[in-house]
Amino acid sequence: MADDKNQELELLKLHFGRRKDGRWEIAAMTGIPLKASEDTDETFFAIRDDWVVAQPALAGTIRFVLGQSIVPIVTHVQGEAVLRCLGTGFFISCTGLLITAAHVITDPIERQYGGTKELDELTWYARDLHIGVMIPLNPMFQGDGYIFRPIEWATFLSERADRPLPIAGVDLKLKSDIAICKVAPIAQDIPHQPLTIVQPGMAGTGMAVGKTATAVGYGQMRELVELTRQSEGVISGDFPFALHASTGAILDRFPDNFTEPRVPTPGPCFSAQLRLPGGMSGSPIFDDEGIYVHGVVSKGWVDESGVASFGYGSMLAHSLHLPIKPLGGRSLFELHKSEEHGFPKLSGPGT
Repeated sequence: MADDKNQELELLKLHFGRRKDGRWEIAAMTGIPLKASEDTDETFFAIRDDWVVAQPALAGTIRFVLGQSIVPIVTHVQGEAVLRCLGTGFFISCTGLLITAAHVITDPIERQYGGTKELDELTWYARDLHIGVMIPLNPMFQGDGYIFRPIEWATFLSERADRPLPIAGVDLKLKSDIAICKVAPIAQDIPHQPLTIVQPGMAGTGMAVGKTATAVGYGQMRELVELTRQSEGVISGDFPFALHASTGAILDRFPDNFTEPRVPTPGPCFSAQLRLPGGMSGSPIFDDEGIYVHGVVSKGWVDESGVASFGYGSMLAHSLHLPIKPLGGRSLFELHKSEEHGFPKLSGPGT
């Protein structure tokens, strides 16, 4: 997958289906090349939308294939003719469990729109707000466009803290910048398409200092999109959802950042030479091999010349054992061991 500048970036992509007995299964597997759509900065670029075919069950464009797993997170306030674009999220299970940055989910709280309020210490509720994800249609069979799937609940892979991540407008301070959400199904027996997150107990070198990290998300998306109603339940607009890749070396790791705060991103995190403009928050960060997601984009850096090649990602491994209240207090570690939600499982060093 990713080695050096002279070698093509590539991600390992699994495609899931459902068997007759109701169990999730890997129906296809292929490498997805990440090529620039035009001559541009090789460290941050719009991904060229080539065709992908993997027998027996996968055919479509890269925008469609990756867009089933890596999705824009948007909000719509009832009665308004605009869509707010918040950031990026990515599915981690066939049942629709999704991870993003906590500050993406708390945007309505901070900016106080849509009647959003805190439901309990780690969960929020929105009265007049529809928040969800945009999933692209397959241009080979369905034409251009997106379907909106609502987020049913959102909570934080974190705990209360005294100082990190203060959220304006609510007394919420978290130990990490990671949220987990549940997205409504596309249709009965149609799985969401998860990425493979770092496996519990895995020992590897893919995220060591000096290795290459790659973030994939909807960089440079506009904040607001004007909407036009086409018919009942159908809206259109100039949706600014172009997948971008940002790649660069890992600079430093801060596993003890909660107990010994050293950098602005709360909780265990790492820094990397990644350009992370608006829209990339919440994007998955892949390891050097392009197989596992180890991190979540938390914060980019802007200097006098614009978006710098420097940013922070929250470490996923440190959140695997935290309880998830809407799932009965079970952790990602416990869910991963079961077959209930359809988590991708791949063998790796140390597993």
